[in-house]
Amino acid sequence: MTTDFVRQMHRFIVQHKMIEDGEVVLVAVSGGADSLALLYGLHALRTQLNCKLHIVHLNHCLRPDADADAEFVQHHAARLEMPCTIQRAEVQRLVEEWKLSVEAAGRKARYQFYESVCTEVSATKVALGHHQDDIAETVLINLLRGSGTDGLKGISPVRDTKFIRPLIGFTRQKIEAFLTSMGIVPRQDATNTDTRYLRNRIRHELIPRLENHYNPNIKTALIRTADVLGTESEYLDTTARTAFETCQIQDSQEIIALDREKFCQYHIALQRRILRQSVSKMLGAVSDLYFAHCAAMLNLIEGDAPNAVLLLPNGLRFRRAYQRLIFDRKPIEIDSFSYPITTVGKTFMAVLNAEITAELGDVKSGGTPTLPDGKFEAIFDYQKLRKAFAEPSSEVIPLTMRNRRKGDRFQPYGMQGTKKIKDFLIDAKVPQQARDNIPLLVCGDVILWIVGHTTCESFKIEPHTQHYLYLSYASSDETDS
Repeated sequence: MTTDFVRQMHRFIVQHKMIEDGEVVLVAVSGGADSLALLYGLHALRTQLNCKLHIVHLNHCLRPDADADAEFVQHHAARLEMPCTIQRAEVQRLVEEWKLSVEAAGRKARYQFYESVCTEVSATKVALGHHQDDIAETVLINLLRGSGTDGLKGISPVRDTKFIRPLIGFTRQKIEAFLTSMGIVPRQDATNTDTRYLRNRIRHELIPRLENHYNPNIKTALIRTADVLGTESEYLDTTARTAFETCQIQDSQEIIALDREKFCQYHIALQRRILRQSVSKMLGAVSDLYFAHCAAMLNLIEGDAPNAVLLLPNGLRFRRAYQRLIFDRKPIEIDSFSYPITTVGKTFMAVLNAEITAELGDVKSGGTPTLPDGKFEAIFDYQKLRKAFAEPSSEVIPLTMRNRRKGDRFQPYGMQGTKKIKDFLIDAKVPQQARDNIPLLVCGDVILWIVGHTTCESFKIEPHTQHYLYLSYASSDETDS
């Protein structure tokens, strides 16, 4: 078993050109079965591959036995006479600092650790212990999240030419059998059975149910699907790179510009990939770019407005300037904007990359509608608005969403008098450069709502209110990131 496992591992490494002659390879070892099989397999192949190995272990400080895991890894490093770097990262503190989930913060901390050790020991590769079962789980995770082919293709054997996965061709069963044949007992991580984590729920609940009730070979089917989609995605990426180069008219560290007419000639499948490749070239990654962002960019490209701007994650913006499609990182300075808002229905505001929804409702006899906090949801007495602003023969209330203008005043909810918008925003500690970007809902010259802050006192719901206007504001960046 041992010889067969190592031989198969060697073939896989050579097939995917994972390790070049003379390279220094970091081996990420947690102490679990996967990472130990990776360690002992590579150790057996180190002379054949002509590479140097260096063990790395990051203590996440999340479990009472985390220190014991680190000591366990250190023991195996000494046993194999291999250099080893062990560090601690207080992931729970990083969760608060980075505003991420425990899983995401842990992953970010690990990869930062890998990069720092690579620099210290001149390593050019990092070996990770992912295997076939991880592919099946990842496909299901991304399917549930609504991912495209990039997510459904699973886990690639080599990522960014640096991160290698020599065990991706093995099942968990074969890995455990290899360790048993070596007489090696791995550490057991209790969090691997904690079903508060999505991957664990899929591993321990969803996959067994699919195996028992739908397809006993579901893992094989998912892995096969990932392989097919991975091959097709690779082909589309290659085609999209050629299309990207055809469309590109400007490229620098600060800006990428595409020819809109050439871009529009391509199929939408390639258009999405061209946009993603543009973001990747600007930022180095597209991990925070979602379907909604691509859809918003395509709407802007196909829309009637020859000049428009869209805010993307990580300080990036996308602009259409007539026949030029531009990605840049320059500070966003939104010029004066004004959008008429329909009284019933949705209005998309391209410059804000946001949508406002308006609805009319009736107050039931003796009831009072639930009052929102006035930040991103607002409610007003509809009869008051009609009386103040509608034409005698019309039901239409002339609502507009715009940014502030010199001299604007406002009566905040709960106040008797009015206040300058400038003073209100200063008191609310809104940065100066952001004040002109804040949307104001107005009727005529009366400001009804400072979006993100509060509504107007004059048109609030009263006990005798019979009809109300309800509005909600949603930014694509906030809802999709």
